[in-house]
Amino acid sequence: MTDNWTIASTVATAGATIVALWVALREGINRRAERRDAEETQARLLVIRIERDEQGVAVHNYSAEPFLEVRWFDAGAKVAASGQTAVVRFDENARRIIRPLGAHAHWDIPLAQFGWGDDERPESAAPHGSELWGTVHYLDANGLWWSRTGNDRPVRLLHGPGEPVIHD
Repeated sequence: MTDNWTIASTVATAGATIVALWVALREGINRRAERRDAEETQARLLVIRIERDEQGVAVHNYSAEPFLEVRWFDAGAKVAASGQTAVVRFDENARRIIRPLGAHAHWDIPLAQFGWGDDERPESAAPHGSELWGTVHYLDANGLWWSRTGNDRPVRLLHGPGEPVIHD
């Protein structure tokens, strides 16, 4: 009889240990997800808008905190029907880095031309039906670097920002 109680006690102890480890593991996963969401809160409030008619791009800070640095990294256009892509050249005189971008502020940067490179369209015109996009790297108020293309979800840059792409 004693052996049965010993076996039952060992099985119950092992089961309780497994449940405790599972709860601790889930708690750790939840805590990391909450921390990641908290870190991303300000990063989500930086919005990129490309003005097709004005040939310019704007970054809007909708947060109550400044972004310590914003770098225009790259811009381009893609025709959905054909998949043809083109780079967008920034105006040579435009600032590519701004420090800081204040709370509830915006920053406009003119685009010089699209690089479609054929004789049928002027370089400054994106074809009808093309999707324009811009990528920025930015430093939030917590000292974390992020990358955002268009209004996709921000991606954390663990090794800092890249240098802006320059298309000749």
